[in-house]
Amino acid sequence: MKETINVNLAQQAFTMDKDAYVTLTNYLDDIGRRLPADDTDTLADIEARIAEIFRERVPSPIMVITYSTVLATMQQIGNAEMFGEANRPLNGEAEEQSRRRNSRRFVRSIDDKSIAGVCGGIAEYFGIDSTLVRIIFVVGVIAGFSTGLLYLVLWLVTAKQSRTNTI
Repeated sequence: MKETINVNLAQQAFTMDKDAYVTLTNYLDDIGRRLPADDTDTLADIEARIAEIFRERVPSPIMVITYSTVLATMQQIGNAEMFGEANRPLNGEAEEQSRRRNSRRFVRSIDDKSIAGVCGGIAEYFGIDSTLVRIIFVVGVIAGFSTGLLYLVLWLVTAKQSRTNTI
């Protein structure tokens, strides 16, 4: 038993099994990222042609569009590479990149540490060399600044990096 999804494609309703839906969505996303960002007409034309092919291959609107039907349709239209080089990331890739940028947080390093991993964590957070951060802390302590106290506070306040969060 397969899960089915109701889909509107070029203003026509279709029922697709989940595998067919995922494959078609990935195919259309791949084509879309190869087209210029402002070119919505071409993608709409491709969707309309796919809907026509589905209507030819599946005689009854009650029947389900299967994975094999989607593959045959994709083969008839052609590979996504025919539409040029990819000039934008896939939707999932863009979301993943955005999530990685936004999920940056300060934690103590478990890999790059001399005492507690505070300097290593600061270096990872700002994308600089940990040796430079350590030198700044040592010079600050020698110069009489409160960097030693700051180090102790950061040691107590910040969480230790977990192994699953390493990127």
